[in-house]
Amino acid sequence: MLLLKAVVVLALASAPPTKPAASAGCATTHIETALQHLEAHLKTAVKSASKDDSVDDSAMYFAEEAVGQTWTVRDVPNGYLSTGDGSDPTYEAALFKNPEGYHLVLVSFGTSAVNTAVYRCDKSGLTLEKDALEVPLDKAIQLYANAGLIASKGKPGVTRQTLKDWAGSLVAYHLPRKGRVIRITSYVDEDGVYDKELGTLEYVQSKFQVVPLKKKAHAEAPAKKP
Repeated sequence: MLLLKAVVVLALASAPPTKPAASAGCATTHIETALQHLEAHLKTAVKSASKDDSVDDSAMYFAEEAVGQTWTVRDVPNGYLSTGDGSDPTYEAALFKNPEGYHLVLVSFGTSAVNTAVYRCDKSGLTLEKDALEVPLDKAIQLYANAGLIASKGKPGVTRQTLKDWAGSLVAYHLPRKGRVIRITSYVDEDGVYDKELGTLEYVQSKFQVVPLKKKAHAEAPAKKP
């Protein structure tokens, strides 16, 4: 009997710690339910934020706008919704599940702007992660370079300076209906580079990580002499 107790104690001591469960207030594997939780959360969050003009809450206000959309593409088993009816702007929503809960991602793109909002659900509830999908300017320009979209010096095409001076969004995000990879495409509508593949954002260990394309030469680069 003592031996059995010792075995049980050792087994408990060596077992991996249990992972924290998501808050009952936002936990779900159903994207439409997740959006309902977000809507309820925003009714309080937006009201509180309106009292503080010093904070940039544009992502939160975009989320408030997005949850009220009419979703014409509904792929609930895969955690994906879209207003994919040719409207401008187009909205997408996707659920990225992890052991502690999930990330709910909202994206819209139209005219020259791309809007994103990412909310994390875990044991503390719903939290806005403003920079979850952010691709800084220098990294975005490097994505263009890796994709071979920046013209060689003296050649026609998009330059690094063009990208630095661009007034709108440089990249667009395309949420997956299946899987955990967000496609990143160019969003500069100039010199034939619009909607070209730039890389991906891969959801690994509950974070979105930028993965660029393998570097390739620009089409306008002069051919090497034999």
